[in-house]
Amino acid sequence: MKILLVSTQDYIHHPIPSRHHNIFEELATRHEVHVPHFHVSRGKERQTRLHVHEATRFAVASPFLHYTLNAPCHYRVIRNIIRDYDIDVVVGAHVLAGTAMVRAAKKFDVPVVFDLKDWFPDSAAAYYKNPAMRWLLREGVLAITRYNLDHSDVVTTVSPGLVAKLKGYGYDAELITNGVNTDLFRPMDGGAMRQALGIAPDAFVLGFAGAVERWYALDDVIRAFPKILAQHENAELLIVGGSLFTGYLDELRALAEQLGVSRQVHFTGAVDYRDLPGYVAPMDLCLIPLSPPQWVDIALPNKYFEYSACGKPILSTPIPDMLRMGGDHIAVYRSMEEFVGKVDESVRNPVRCSIGIEEHSWKKKAEAFEKIFERLTGKR
Repeated sequence: MKILLVSTQDYIHHPIPSRHHNIFEELATRHEVHVPHFHVSRGKERQTRLHVHEATRFAVASPFLHYTLNAPCHYRVIRNIIRDYDIDVVVGAHVLAGTAMVRAAKKFDVPVVFDLKDWFPDSAAAYYKNPAMRWLLREGVLAITRYNLDHSDVVTTVSPGLVAKLKGYGYDAELITNGVNTDLFRPMDGGAMRQALGIAPDAFVLGFAGAVERWYALDDVIRAFPKILAQHENAELLIVGGSLFTGYLDELRALAEQLGVSRQVHFTGAVDYRDLPGYVAPMDLCLIPLSPPQWVDIALPNKYFEYSACGKPILSTPIPDMLRMGGDHIAVYRSMEEFVGKVDESVRNPVRCSIGIEEHSWKKKAEAFEKIFERLTGKR
């Protein structure tokens, strides 16, 4: 089968692999998969099994400007890939490039799968503080997203909450949750990494791994950390990851310095994704401090799958879909006072975890997409 993927990210330079990287690299072991390249990121080039087609004329770093200025080029490249490579099915999850994908696919009567990874009207606005800009982006992206969904043959999405949200807008979506590379993420000893990071062997390590952006309230975690240290002087905080488009990481470093806890708060910055399990290994309690209320009811973070595959207990804000997934390794806090109390409880009563996560491997998710493609095209 010949498949065209239109990803939400710079497929070969984005530092953090998305669900599309994990799923379509697996599909490319047995299908011919093409992807247009949106050169908006500045990371090192990743290896890929996919056929990459340059689709960038103006390589500006601002996502908003990048996708707006390059929209005509994106349409031409996507149209030409569909025509020249006899594409059987198109799948994508982009806003403006998603519209180009839909229009080009319909021109050649090729079925479209729109894979809605999150609620784009809110996520697009999340990078901006100006209320007028946030409103403009939210309303504009909502209109474009609805156009894309209206003209797709199948809509897939990542969480039961987002299935329900889409139902409220009149769309029936099929659920394919995120997953995890179970060969990469697994329980392992964290002693060597503790030593490399300057963390004491007997420290109780709170940890976060992922994109350091404002939708994770790590500033609240750092503000609460002096209270944790007052109860447990051997506590340390490990924040693994970098900020993609904002200065949030620098703000957190300054906050830790201001509060006098910079020696106990470790920032690694961005790390290679394949090294991420090694950085999770020293963590005694893994954090998911998801903040925006408009996201909580539709979220099912990748961190849940990655932390769980590493056999780690999780402390999280209440995320309904994650709680429905189950697991006695999850603790929930609703206030920072409760956060401090849950950490104290975890220090006094450590949890040993043995979590079965194999059913959520990326290979299983690739098979789920494959079944949809076969249903739409009649091809295997």
